[in-house]
Amino acid sequence: MPPLPQLPTYPELHPRHPRTALRPFRGPGLFITGTATDIGKTTVTAALAGALHRLHVRVGVCKPVSSGCPKFSDRGNDPNVPMTDDDFASPDAAIAARTAGLDPKDDSLLRYLSPVRFGAPVSPHVASQVEGRPTNWARVAGALDWWQENCDALLVEGSGGWFVPLDHHDFMVADMAAAIRLPVIVVTDAALGTLNRTLLTIHAIRQRNLAVAGIVINRVPPHPEQDLAIQSNLTEVSRLCGVPVRAILPELSPPGLGKLHDEIPAPFIDAMMPFAKEWLSMVCPGL
Repeated sequence: MPPLPQLPTYPELHPRHPRTALRPFRGPGLFITGTATDIGKTTVTAALAGALHRLHVRVGVCKPVSSGCPKFSDRGNDPNVPMTDDDFASPDAAIAARTAGLDPKDDSLLRYLSPVRFGAPVSPHVASQVEGRPTNWARVAGALDWWQENCDALLVEGSGGWFVPLDHHDFMVADMAAAIRLPVIVVTDAALGTLNRTLLTIHAIRQRNLAVAGIVINRVPPHPEQDLAIQSNLTEVSRLCGVPVRAILPELSPPGLGKLHDEIPAPFIDAMMPFAKEWLSMVCPGL
């Protein structure tokens, strides 16, 4: 594998700028992003985690920054005490953690599964302003450092799409991924318009000198041959992007991962298994 390009230096950064805390992850891992919010990043992260878990890999999962998180009923109820990240749950991280064989109810683990959590259902940088709490990048860095020593492979799930701002510095998902330096999986769908969205996302990833490890097409309806756009997109997206499609996942009925609070369907894990085996043989040949 060729050496990674050197990260740029920022000599005049604010002391709490995320670039001063984050550093490349030194181990096998993947960064999962999507072409839109609610495109199915958590579904893919959890399915891939489940496949790796079946292969007896100690897989770690981390969603560094989350918004729209429900508050724990027994926490953050004193109006005189400012709320913290630990007052909020992280349903997305919990789904992926369970599939990875981890216990998301373990408070000592939750801070590493989902270090920064906001309640407001908006972009994290707006949620941070609304709640009066800056995005705690030291906490994110601490979680990634912890996984460095406590997993064989790490799956990092981004927030929303590639250019979602995460803090008041307008530090975006793209910037966080560039700092962590993991290859990227792009989650998209097969609906009309996906070629443009997916090409733009992959072009932007490559501009950060990051490898695109593959595309996962999510929410494919049961009879794609009945829709010319969907049928053609299933093959055209890979041809145009020059990136292999690693898995095709069916549309849920009723649609939406929000209906799944406990587990990912076994066929989703099965669909991710060929890529999990191939990727694992390249990055962890001894496992």
